Amino acid sequence: MSDHYLDESLFEELRSILDTEFPNLIHTFIQDSGQRLNDLREAFGHGQVEDVRKAAHSLKGASSNLGLLRLAEECRLLEDAAREGELASESTRVEAIAREQARAVEILKSRL
Repeated sequence: MSDHYLDESLFEELRSILDTEFPNLIHTFIQDSGQRLNDLREAFGHGQVEDVRKAAHSLKGASSNLGLLRLAEECRLLEDAAREGELASESTRVEAIAREQARAVEILKSRL
C-alpha cells in the first residue's frame, strides 16, 4: 500500500513501543472503527450533525494514532463540514470514509 496512506515510521514506532501488546491495539482498532463507522452512518442518516461531528472526530483520532493518513483526513473533512452544519452534500464523504476504513482494516490485518 502507498506510503501516502500509512505513515510507516509512526506505525513501526508504535509497533516497537507496544511490542507484544501491538496486536491487541490493532484488533481493538478494527473492532472499534467498525462501530464508529456504523455510528457515523446512523447519525448522518438521521441528520444528527453533532453526532456526526463526534463520530468523525473519534475515528479521526484513532486513525491518526495509527498513522492511517487518508482515513484520518477524510474524517477531518467530514468533521469540519459537520462543525459548519453543512452535511447536505457530504454523503459521498461518508462513503469515502467507509471505503478508507475497509482499506485500513485490510492493511492492519496484513501487518499482524
